[in-house]
Amino acid sequence: MPRHSTTTRATLLVTLATGSFLLLSACSGNSTGEDAGSTKDTTTSTEPALAQINPCEQITPANKENLKIEKQGEKDEIVGAPTCSWQTSNGSLILAFHPDKGIEELNFSDGEEGSYSVSGEKGKIVRGNTGDNCSVTIPFSESSSVNIGARVDDIPSSCELAKRAAPMVWENLSKQS
Repeated sequence: MPRHSTTTRATLLVTLATGSFLLLSACSGNSTGEDAGSTKDTTTSTEPALAQINPCEQITPANKENLKIEKQGEKDEIVGAPTCSWQTSNGSLILAFHPDKGIEELNFSDGEEGSYSVSGEKGKIVRGNTGDNCSVTIPFSESSSVNIGARVDDIPSSCELAKRAAPMVWENLSKQS
């Protein structure tokens, strides 16, 4: 069996943790059998839809330096949520957009959940929902949300990284809306 670097394993674990989180979130959605898309707001908005924003563009070069990110982010999609993951000097960071799920629709099972605000926006922080993972989730609108997840050496370090990255991501998103 090939050996993988600690960074590769950490990225894989964060990706799996976020995938599990997204899968659980997807399972907690509309169970009435109705098409959730048929009730979407059809009014014109000046805000871009979260689904149209590239998550990999939400960490600037200056942010990368501050967060000790070593490589360009890798774009992916997990259970319908656009994601981007980055390698840090000792772990990984992942950004997931939930363009069709408000913060109250997400399933935060198996973690210690608490309130957490980012730039005045009331969100949530979830510690240890999958191993040493920690994530900050912020509502983008009533029907969409942004999740910033980190996995480092332990839960406190993971939360520190997620809490440092969240205001940077939020500021960058705010410039696009």
